[in-house]
Amino acid sequence: MKSIFYIENVKCLGCKNTIIKEARKQNLVSGIEVDISDGKVKLEYEGGKETLLRVKSRLNRRGYPEIGRNNRLSTAKSYMSCAVGRWSKSAALDIKIIEVTT
Repeated sequence: MKSIFYIENVKCLGCKNTIIKEARKQNLVSGIEVDISDGKVKLEYEGGKETLLRVKSRLNRRGYPEIGRNNRLSTAKSYMSCAVGRWSKSAALDIKIIEVTT
């Protein structure tokens, strides 16, 4: 199945990285695209509506609710998730650099 939905608090590549990681934690998700400019999420998955609801719930807990369901707590959570997403990305790059130089 394929679904398109919009989420709030997507600000940067760190946010995008976190959203992709969270969605992929669902075994039935086969593909995901995130547009930073408007919060558009394209999701490919199996398992029907239940899988979609699980992904949306997981993203909401990380601070990325669907449009219209945002609040201050979600915004605060998204900043933390964003930072983790940025750190994860840069940590992976640092490891690759260390491996190349040694």
